[in-house]
Amino acid sequence: MSEQRFDKGILLMHMERFDEAVDFFNEFVDTHPLDGSAWQKLAASYVGGGDAEEGRRCAENALELNPNDPEVLVLLGSIHSLSDRDNDALDYFDRAIEADPGLIRAWISKVVTLRSLGRVEEAKDSYRLGMMAAPTLRDPEYWSDVAGPLYDEGMIEETIELFDFLLELEPEEIVYKFNKLGPLARMRQYDDVLDLVDEVIEAAPAAVPAWMVKGITLLALERYDEAVECFDRVLKIDPSNADALDMKRKTLQYLEKTG
Repeated sequence: MSEQRFDKGILLMHMERFDEAVDFFNEFVDTHPLDGSAWQKLAASYVGGGDAEEGRRCAENALELNPNDPEVLVLLGSIHSLSDRDNDALDYFDRAIEADPGLIRAWISKVVTLRSLGRVEEAKDSYRLGMMAAPTLRDPEYWSDVAGPLYDEGMIEETIELFDFLLELEPEEIVYKFNKLGPLARMRQYDDVLDLVDEVIEAAPAAVPAWMVKGITLLALERYDEAVECFDRVLKIDPSNADALDMKRKTLQYLEKTG
């Protein structure tokens, strides 16, 4: 079987066509039973399609072939976490970190799992240890990838709690502050939104998205004149901003109608 066919299986995974990916990689391991990487991808395909137990079996096959492969160890840990076996998951994450101390995914998985178990101080300590081994662990993009699915699945309070946790670790990180605004607004905690967005604006006065959030929040609080001021501020920064122009126009029309 050609390497190109192997690549097609990976593409199917990226396209979330997991049943087809399972067929691809099953065919591959049938003819290449000692290829640990193929077993790993087959495991990931099963997990992506919702079959965690079959994924675990395949991942264990991959681990037998490559006992110290940190990626396989993280995958097995994630599978155990999906099955609510968090303590077993932690063992795998620790093994992955031992095999590759710079593996960001292993540190993130460990921190998230400790936090989900309520072991918050241990989670903070793990983050700090991870920073020593892999300084890019601080990159907020990684943690936004953790928060995104929570928000998309409607777990709004959990999303806020995650950003609170991250802000305890990195109190001045503007990305966490900005990303927390969405779930706060979703919970209609508008006063909290205004307090936090002012912190963002203080750190980045030309941040158009922050001014837009503030203007829209003021509209929700029926503080229309202040909202118009925010949209004016956006237009000073970006005179062609269509959203700000539209929001300002609609707000002024409303004020004119209501006297």
